Amino acid sequence: MCCTMSGEVRNMKNTRIGEKIAEYRRKNGLTLRDFAKQTNLSTALLSQLERNIGNPTLSILSTLAEAMGISVSELVEQKVENAEMILRKEQRKTIVMYQGQTMYDVLACDTCHTNLELLLMTLEGKSWTSNGYTQHTQEEEVAYVLQGEVTIDLEEEVFVLGEEDTIRILPGRKHKLYNHTDTEVKVLFVKCRV
Repeated sequence: MCCTMSGEVRNMKNTRIGEKIAEYRRKNGLTLRDFAKQTNLSTALLSQLERNIGNPTLSILSTLAEAMGISVSELVEQKVENAEMILRKEQRKTIVMYQGQTMYDVLACDTCHTNLELLLMTLEGKSWTSNGYTQHTQEEEVAYVLQGEVTIDLEEEVFVLGEEDTIRILPGRKHKLYNHTDTEVKVLFVKCRV
């Protein structure tokens, strides 16, 4: 979704605004005229929106959301088909870092629009994830060791994690990982924006 300078919302084809308005009216026993009075919007405009005709301004979306008791983001939430939430192995994005010793495979699709991020880290033997500490002020993460053994330095406190061990890393905690073995390590990271 994007807004123009006039505040008009573009790319509304996948949203379910019309369905949501109709469902709200149905649940609350409101006619178009009743809902028009409640929102101070015309019945013609509401009828068009229910039929997914036109591009409402941000001001109109805000008025509708407030009347329905939901946020604007909930109102314009895009409809994502189940098939769009599948990410095939060959479609993954790979992020290569620290001179190629650390690789992150992004395991969630772009259309998921979620606060969660799922990454599979592969760390070469005898290598660090970075020179310095990593710190996420707006994210909490959980690391799950899938393969191998890894050392984590969490704010200068050192822990060794083996296969199937998990560690929770709270926002703001400085950390870095070291593969102290000769074989590659695989760690699954689940990150959540807070």
